Amino acid sequence: MNKFKILLLVFPFLISAACIHDDVAVDDDIVVFFQFEYVNHAWGFQHNGFIIDQQGNVYDYEKPDDWVWPENNEISTSAFESNLSKAEGRLAQLDGSDIKEMTKLAKQARYGDLTEQKSVMADAGAEVYAIYTATVGDNILTRHLLQQRGDVYQKNKTSASDEITEWLIDFRGTDGFPDDNF
Repeated sequence: MNKFKILLLVFPFLISAACIHDDVAVDDDIVVFFQFEYVNHAWGFQHNGFIIDQQGNVYDYEKPDDWVWPENNEISTSAFESNLSKAEGRLAQLDGSDIKEMTKLAKQARYGDLTEQKSVMADAGAEVYAIYTATVGDNILTRHLLQQRGDVYQKNKTSASDEITEWLIDFRGTDGFPDDNF
């Protein structure tokens, strides 16, 4: 057999081996929001955080009135938009390549299993790192926990979740509660 025939036989295998397949397809029909939120009911109510959309817009909030909380990890798009309207948009946008990478990771993290909840502190409140996803045109966004720290510790077991959480912590500018209790 000559080299050309061998190459024709082996070529399909070389092509399939060279292709990199992600666990989750990158499609444009999924909407993703990233959120950091701190809530504490001890010694006076505290509620603040930020939401980042897929365009890199950042919305900060501090004790917003009539905030709509997700029920069973779901919130209507109209309620979510109402929450965003109570937040203050920052003038600067985040880098599009960072948002694209985090969106790709979010599509993986949404399928992650959660660890068991671990009670660690009392009266510290909760730092919550989460993503919200929906298919374009859906009326419901689903909240996916990445990590919760404070009184209760729990985390999504995917490495994608860890990367997004670290990105949100870096953006937040402070470490908050330590991660050594997971």
